[in-house]
Amino acid sequence: MSAQEILIEEIRHKPEPLVREVLHYMKFLERQREEEAWPDVLPSREVEQEKLDILVADTWEKLGPAPEIDYAKL
Repeated sequence: MSAQEILIEEIRHKPEPLVREVLHYMKFLERQREEEAWPDVLPSREVEQEKLDILVADTWEKLGPAPEIDYAKL
């Protein structure tokens, strides 16, 4: 019996919520494999974090310094 046939037979006897989890995990593995196949095209997490850091720094620069607040008047 092939691995595919064994897996199908096992799934037939499992409750629906577990089968859904298995399906979601299979989709996760497929996406992971696709991302590994294109490492030079897809940005790494470090690159994405660097973009976010630049965006945050740029936003703070545009906002400028916080206004002075007289807390005694509040």
